[in-house]
Amino acid sequence: MKLQIHKKTTLLSLSKKLLVLSFFFIATNTFYGQTSKTKEEATVEKKAKETKKKADKATKDSKETADKAVKETNKKADKASKDSKATADKAVKETKKTADKASKDSKTTADKMAKETKKTADKATKEAKKEAAKTSDKTKSAVKTADKVTGEYNGKKVYTGPQGGKYYINSNGNKTYIKQ
Repeated sequence: MKLQIHKKTTLLSLSKKLLVLSFFFIATNTFYGQTSKTKEEATVEKKAKETKKKADKATKDSKETADKAVKETNKKADKASKDSKATADKAVKETKKTADKASKDSKTTADKMAKETKKTADKATKEAKKEAAKTSDKTKSAVKTADKVTGEYNGKKVYTGPQGGKYYINSNGNKTYIKQ
């Protein structure tokens, strides 16, 4: 009989230990359990990533376009200044030739022609500078307006900025925002 009692007590103590151990195991699993994302959170994150990629690509494309426009206008300005220099040099050479011929005939006639040639050369240089300034202004406005064109307001193009603000470029070349 003692043996049976001893078996019962050991069995009872073992079952108690097993019960305590299983509760301990359950409790530790609840502390270290992981939570999974919901489908909505996953789609929101996916859409945010896609939107960011699109925005980055649009920014990169607009920067490339603006850089190309700047390069083209610089090339045009350089060409215009070279052409105006060449024209001015030709005019000066021709004036010198004409002045030499005229100096033989009359000194005053040569002075008048030299002045006229200088005036025409100055005019050509001023026009080249104006043209270069115009092209650089266009480049600046192209760089400023890398945003998307979304409509028209008082005969001017309406642009939408990266944060959703709508504006147009006024006659001074500045952004004028439109209240919505």
